[in-house]
Amino acid sequence: MMNQPVSGYDIKQEFDHSLKHFWFAELSQIYPALKKLVREGLAEVHSAASEKGPDKKLYSRTLKGSEALSAWLKSEPATAPVRHGFMGQLFFMGNREDPHVALAFFQDLLAHFSARRKALEAVEANWKANDPSYPDKLPDEPFYMQMTLDIGLNLQKTYEDWCIRSIARIEARLN
Repeated sequence: MMNQPVSGYDIKQEFDHSLKHFWFAELSQIYPALKKLVREGLAEVHSAASEKGPDKKLYSRTLKGSEALSAWLKSEPATAPVRHGFMGQLFFMGNREDPHVALAFFQDLLAHFSARRKALEAVEANWKANDPSYPDKLPDEPFYMQMTLDIGLNLQKTYEDWCIRSIARIEARLN
């Protein structure tokens, strides 16, 4: 909805390809949010022919929506508390019966964070290969988008390092 009308499915694809390292959304969240935006006059919806099946709904930002976006971008950074389920699990890890459970937990976490880092590195490599202005000479919109990729990569590396240190600490306790 930034520059052209989009469907809920298009928005989901954008989340999956560009935003998921910092903002996860399912279609079950996207469609109610779009309905709310339309209800509040921040977006409008139009029907368009679809190659497959019934017409699809395309959403576009209204002037009021653009003004709301501008106000949001000028507001203080949105730093709401974050929930990490794995941290909750870790907090209670002392209650496990088998000490090897913690080791397996961190090995699984390490594999997860490594896979996410590699996926982000692939995005970065593709961007570098296809855009000679990457990263600091990019136009404004992709310049700031790249900053989210940068922090995503750094967070994954930090999590990986933490997992490696934690595995070493647990292995030392097991020996």
